[in-house]
Amino acid sequence: MPLLRLRIPAVACAVLIPFALSAPAANAADAITLSAEQVKSLQIVTAPVVASSVLPLARLPAEVVAPLESSRTVSTPFAGVVASVVVDEGAMVAAGAPLARVQSRDFLTAQADLARSRSETTLAQSQSRRDAALFAEGIIARSRADETQARTADAQARFVQARDALAAVSIPAKAAAGEYELRAPTAGRVLRRSISPGQVVGAFEPAFTITTGNGVDVLVQAPIEHRAGYVPGRAVVMDDGTRGELVAIAAATDAGSQSVRLRAHLVDAQTWLVGQRTSVRLELQAPSNAVRVPASAIVPNGAAALVFVADGSRYRAVPVERLGNDDQDAIVSGALSPGDAVVSSGASTLKSMRAE
Repeated sequence: MPLLRLRIPAVACAVLIPFALSAPAANAADAITLSAEQVKSLQIVTAPVVASSVLPLARLPAEVVAPLESSRTVSTPFAGVVASVVVDEGAMVAAGAPLARVQSRDFLTAQADLARSRSETTLAQSQSRRDAALFAEGIIARSRADETQARTADAQARFVQARDALAAVSIPAKAAAGEYELRAPTAGRVLRRSISPGQVVGAFEPAFTITTGNGVDVLVQAPIEHRAGYVPGRAVVMDDGTRGELVAIAAATDAGSQSVRLRAHLVDAQTWLVGQRTSVRLELQAPSNAVRVPASAIVPNGAAALVFVADGSRYRAVPVERLGNDDQDAIVSGALSPGDAVVSSGASTLKSMRAE
């Protein structure tokens, strides 16, 4: 039987042979070898691995609150109706400056109680002195003298109680009946005003919050898995770059979010207002083997992650554990050393080649 000979056109051979030579090669070390032309065609870009002493936790929910250690709350000592308000939020006040006036029936009653207890105390003291003299002359029995002394002590106690109840209350000049004045206990800035003219207020109801500085506190909800790294003094960075530091760490987990509540302090609030919600970046101490790589260098690999390290024309996959991140970079641990070149652009393409 004559042999059949297949003739392949020369044009087809010219096409097939270069294609075979251009395919990337994978070796036993789980690496991909690329030519310079392939690197350019696939737009592979590398970036250096950098040692990192900081572990950033970004986009943590936070709320700006009044500073705990430098704030004072002014409350209404007696229930009543707000007659007038003198200062508003943001105002700077001196110690003792008037803040508002409140007209109160309870205050009027307290003033009457003080006057009555003063008179009763004076009368009881006078009677006690007379009975003491009569007892000394043998005119009355000891029991009567002792009874008079007990009534005197009781009257004095009621007087002291009534006097102390009014000791911190200021009465303004030309005040209406039952009208008292709230004054600043310290010099500072009015951070919050909680009352308005005509408002009915209860006893010991918060009226003003005054802070002695320009700072604010920030309450942060942080993931529980990094609990060991939350220590006072660690940096907290606001969205606008304002920096503060941790001052307190909660001893219990928030039941709703299963997170840890942290309190940070900003020495200068700048544009941040009490009640404002935002997100912050927390900078923790990184483990000794932590390094910084571009976030784009990390590609998912099942439940784990990996990066590709360039070694000449070879690109090897290295498993890593993602520890934290900021807006541009990720902090990872793995078989990486500072100075290694990781693929920052084209890593997903290399992963797909590796899977083939």
